[in-house]
Amino acid sequence: MKYAATDEMIAIRLSEGDEIGNCIAHVCRSCDVDSAVIVGGAGMVSTLTFGWYNGRDYNTEAIREVVELAALSGNVSYKGTGIYVHIHGVFNRPDHHALSGHILNAVVFNNAEIFLKTLTTIRLGREFDGSFEALSPEKRI
Repeated sequence: MKYAATDEMIAIRLSEGDEIGNCIAHVCRSCDVDSAVIVGGAGMVSTLTFGWYNGRDYNTEAIREVVELAALSGNVSYKGTGIYVHIHGVFNRPDHHALSGHILNAVVFNNAEIFLKTLTTIRLGREFDGSFEALSPEKRI
């Protein structure tokens, strides 16, 4: 993994075997970033786990094939004592049929490129809303 960070953007290049969410969290911790928007991503993954929240926990579906990362979105927030990475993505199979959803795990095949927009005037936290820990944005003072 390689990355470069400025006040406006973080660019990350992931290598084969890197897990997308863990790498985003690592970079954010290294750069002292607690709030960011995942602007996009492109590349390939070989292992992918989607999660569908059913109101109590996640129903999961594992995909064990090489697929193309066509779009990535989400955010980085602060939860409890650490970084929480919330990711959704669209992936294409070789026949161009798409898979999409909430990503619990995605392992890079060959490489992937991820871009984060850091937030300096807004802090993204998480708070329990009666069902789950939802996004709780607040203006920084």
